[in-house]
Amino acid sequence: MGYLKITKFESISLINDMNQFLKYTFYLLIQFGALSLQAQSKVVVEQIQTYSLQSPTANYWYPTEDIHPLLEALDSGLFKQLNFVRDIHYNTSAIHLTKSNQIGKINIDWSRSMDSKFHAYIELYEMTPDFMYQKDLVQIPESKKDSIYSIWYISCNIYNQKREAIFKKTILLSMMATKSIGMGLNVNLPATTPHFIFKALQKGLGYISPNMEDMDYIEAKVPAAYSTDNLWMPFIHNQPRIMFDTSKPYVTYRNEEGSYLLRTPAAKMIKINQRDKSTSNPYIDMLPIIKKRPYNDENEYYHVIQPLRDVNNNKDYSIEAYIEFRLYNNEQNSFTSPIGFVPGNFHSIFLDQDSIGYFNVQENVVEKDKFFNYNEIFNGFDSTKKINIGTFYEKRKIISAKVIEGKFKSSSFRISINYEANLKTIYIDDKIVIIADGKNKPYQMVASKSNHDMELRNFLLQMAFSEIFQLPI
Repeated sequence: MGYLKITKFESISLINDMNQFLKYTFYLLIQFGALSLQAQSKVVVEQIQTYSLQSPTANYWYPTEDIHPLLEALDSGLFKQLNFVRDIHYNTSAIHLTKSNQIGKINIDWSRSMDSKFHAYIELYEMTPDFMYQKDLVQIPESKKDSIYSIWYISCNIYNQKREAIFKKTILLSMMATKSIGMGLNVNLPATTPHFIFKALQKGLGYISPNMEDMDYIEAKVPAAYSTDNLWMPFIHNQPRIMFDTSKPYVTYRNEEGSYLLRTPAAKMIKINQRDKSTSNPYIDMLPIIKKRPYNDENEYYHVIQPLRDVNNNKDYSIEAYIEFRLYNNEQNSFTSPIGFVPGNFHSIFLDQDSIGYFNVQENVVEKDKFFNYNEIFNGFDSTKKINIGTFYEKRKIISAKVIEGKFKSSSFRISINYEANLKTIYIDDKIVIIADGKNKPYQMVASKSNHDMELRNFLLQMAFSEIFQLPI
């Protein structure tokens, strides 16, 4: 599931901020011109200096395992262009800064490398996007800003024996986590696993050249990292993904048993007139139930009908439910969502005109003994490869935004919806049978091998992604 894509986007010139460590003068250009004319010279990479404004207490940005790929990127790129040969026997120091005010400050100590004509220093700083935008150090279209987790400042500084800076250029590399077959909570810390972070930094260093514009901007698209958990992770571990095709007005997928086509027409909403107390009001029986709801005078109530069609089995279902638009809101009495379901088991499931089931909906349900662990990440597929990132966050309870429980014919079911992770967990008779990934449409799922018929599974899958259970915009 590994991939990494680097995209050249645009050149960004340095503006006046942060001059103390981003300065690049005409004098350096003259020095570089002299370098290109001379014979091959030895260069020592003294330090690789790292820090993260995004996550200063974590360790995922430490290049501790093997810094040689970073050095080799310089060998085949910048050093080759400058006619330099790196001293491969020199032990480059990896320095992890502890304070933000240490950024850009290079301590020169050449006691081990006095015979080298040139000394190089690498700076790798993970910056928050907001910091870079506020300082006007990078220009990025609004459409891309939400997908950028952090922006890495990748700089190479070269000094001669007189301790004069003869080369300094910087690449700005944005880290963009993209969707893969991983499933789980896509954590903000970090965007991806350390392996892919340093693959991206390696490629970023490889772009540094004498001919580039200082502060060039590139993008690294990396597979997302996920926090470990004890709810989804055991079920999805190394299990094959079933992919959905949602490019047409219907959803299709294929498993071992065949291909399936599911269609979800638009839901229909009918407003309930609470003032109509006549027997001709079709919702007269709902009025006493609505009357018991908090702030019912301020809220609006609707009868919603969601059609669902299983094309393969030629079956037409409909879900009928009663929802409330919560218009009342203040600091003391606020609701987590403006749209909710009237509590009770009177929400119905129909096959054509026949009632075949019912359900109720609860909100913000704490899943018993189920937790996220933000201190460990994995790739969302193979949970044997867990990475401790060195933080000490408390485990966080998994809370389902909506839990739908009910009966379909003779089977009991439960659908837990987690909007934060974009996961729908489907239970039949108290056992997980499907974990489906996707926001408003399914993207992929892991399904157990079960004796439950595909009619029931497909209905619950459609129900989980139906319009009435989507997160309001």
